Amino acid sequence: MTNQKKFVRTILGDIDPKDMGVVDCHDHLIKNGGPEMEEHVDFLMIDTAAAQKELQSYLDAGGKTMVTMDPPNVGRDVPRMLEIAKNFKGKAHLIMSTGFHKAKFYDKYCSWLKTVGEDKIVAMMVAEIEEGMDIHSYNGPVVERVAAKAGIIKVGTGYATIDPLEQKSLRIAAKTNLKTGVPILIHTQLGTMALEVCQELLSLGVKPDKIILSHLNKNPDKYYYEKVCQQGVFIAFDGPDRAKYYPDSLLAENIKYLIDKGYQKQILLAMDAGRFYYQTAYSATKGHISYGIAYMLTHFVPLLKEIGVSQSAIDDILVNNPQVALAFDNSKRN
Repeated sequence: MTNQKKFVRTILGDIDPKDMGVVDCHDHLIKNGGPEMEEHVDFLMIDTAAAQKELQSYLDAGGKTMVTMDPPNVGRDVPRMLEIAKNFKGKAHLIMSTGFHKAKFYDKYCSWLKTVGEDKIVAMMVAEIEEGMDIHSYNGPVVERVAAKAGIIKVGTGYATIDPLEQKSLRIAAKTNLKTGVPILIHTQLGTMALEVCQELLSLGVKPDKIILSHLNKNPDKYYYEKVCQQGVFIAFDGPDRAKYYPDSLLAENIKYLIDKGYQKQILLAMDAGRFYYQTAYSATKGHISYGIAYMLTHFVPLLKEIGVSQSAIDDILVNNPQVALAFDNSKRN
């Protein structure tokens, strides 16, 4: 464990939060199958060359750090991500996750999330954060750790409900946070149950600045966002270029509403381009043209400016707020 009081844990080691630069707080470069593919084949993304082109386009647009939110058993590919991180050493900072997805992706009777006791799973999570990730991503039964460590823990919750397995994963994430200081990011299905997730984690002792809520943009209710922000947590708005849910203008206006209400320090931004055709480089391999991860900086940030969001607010959202949300804090450890 580093002696640094506050740090961000990347694939290639710990860094000072101030070195992150512009941050995409929730994204995907490699997804190696898993239960998501039952929903759509687009969730398979295993082209390392395409992923590297996509990352480079993000860097060319001004980005520096990316948080890849693929938990064990649901798309995480440690070997491919290690390769990419090493190829971009000194150019980009990449953060990987441990943890869980929504209950739908786990067998309710015989998955390890169901059958293994909470404290033992906490030990599994702590090991990924403090010793090194399992190169097999806990696909079992063999565990082989690499030097690279997870820098965030993910939890998923379902649409308009929190399943018992998800409640268990929330408790495990909270215990892991209290032992390590790791930040927690929550997949809220279609932006629902965010308040209930916050209340659960806060009641378990997690500090609000270590809680990040994702996908609330899919539930475009600015008054609901305000209630969530009142909990002191972060919201990662992770989905510009998703007209099937809402126009960019609505997301931009809702972000401005929160800024005008005084919540500028609790907003993060991401693309969550976790499907094949959401990324420019992957799409090009099939002869398609599409926007990609760089869209966040090349299109959406200019829209924020156009509707009157100040440069200081944009700097907070992209640079300053992630330094708080993604940092481990040794002084808070049990």
